[in-house]
Amino acid sequence: MPIKAMQESSERGPYDELYTPEEAISYIIPYLKGKKIWESAPGKLNIVNILKKNGIKTIWKDRDYFEWEPPDYDIQVTNPPFSIKAKWLKRANELGKPYAILLHVTTLGSRSCQSQLEESDILFLPRRIDFTGKKAPWFAVAWFTKDLLPERIMFINE
Repeated sequence: MPIKAMQESSERGPYDELYTPEEAISYIIPYLKGKKIWESAPGKLNIVNILKKNGIKTIWKDRDYFEWEPPDYDIQVTNPPFSIKAKWLKRANELGKPYAILLHVTTLGSRSCQSQLEESDILFLPRRIDFTGKKAPWFAVAWFTKDLLPERIMFINE
């Protein structure tokens, strides 16, 4: 079953159309309370709606992330297109604000991302997240953060 899900995803593109389920967001919510969040890759507004449902003030605009930044926010929280993760991380670091970016754990092995992760903290999730709804998650993700978590590396145990 996971093989079929991977094949379907490869036909869609390089993992860029996988929208964030509530389970993935639930693990980062405790660190966002009382903050104003910018969702920089809003897609279908999954993150925006879940954060708002949890009482977290969230802003978003359907604008080019690489050319626009809202004037007032505390933390960027997003699940960007995986095919441009290195470019996304670079921009997030250039903005100089805290962030939480949901990415494959294999991002750690990507040479193009490693220099952007030097000051990052990581929240590893307790299991793979089902992004397709087909109950066959085939990759693990983690929240790569900056200036947000109390420890450099954290594992959620359930």
